Amino acid sequence: MSRPSFVAAWFSPWSERARFALDHHRIDYREEAYVPMLGEPLLRLRTRVFRGPLSVPVLFHDGRVLRDSVEIARYADELGTGAPLFPASEGAEIARYVELATGLMEAARALSVSRMAQDETLQFENLPPSVPAPLRPVFARLGTAFMTRKYRLDTRDPERDRATIRRNLERLRTELRGRDTLLSGFTFADIAVAVSLTMVRPVEHPLIPLGPGMRAAFTEPGLAEEFGDLLAWRDKLYAERRSVKGAASAAAA
Repeated sequence: MSRPSFVAAWFSPWSERARFALDHHRIDYREEAYVPMLGEPLLRLRTRVFRGPLSVPVLFHDGRVLRDSVEIARYADELGTGAPLFPASEGAEIARYVELATGLMEAARALSVSRMAQDETLQFENLPPSVPAPLRPVFARLGTAFMTRKYRLDTRDPERDRATIRRNLERLRTELRGRDTLLSGFTFADIAVAVSLTMVRPVEHPLIPLGPGMRAAFTEPGLAEEFGDLLAWRDKLYAERRSVKGAASAAAA
């Protein structure tokens, strides 16, 4: 079997939840770092998507092109070893939690990019090491503007986004009720929700090597304090379930 190629942005929660699933199943893949704006023309060529929205993660394997984190995670269930993340009996509930987590991430992304747009230091930290030093100031500004345009973040209402995050966190707290997993066992629902909480306050883990500026950009202080129980659940899940294979795989690419 050929080695899958995984194109991902280093701190995209959408990339991280697909990466988490691949590592859960111990799949040997090669990770390619995606740089917004710079990497899009080549990615469009490789995916044959020449119009419309295009984002990462993308998985290339044996002629297949998978362009969605959930689709990649489902493929990992087919390809790898380990307990399935999408048991058929809980498919509807998993889909519901994925939708909830995605809504939380979209709201939090608007708030974090807005913070980065106002702080050049944060823009620098957000760039991958592969961007040459002389080009970093230019691409820091252009990258933030690109993200704002691509996701129409300037049209969003910050207070409405915070209300969305709070509403979703309250629902999660009610439904988790002190359990280790959201459903009867560990599933992709847990991965999706745990990763989404990184947008409330980033997890401390070798795979999420954030500087202090980026950590602050992705933290909602009031919500992080109020929902510390959910963040503690997320931290425990990462400590027990999150392999560091992804870091090694990316470094070897």
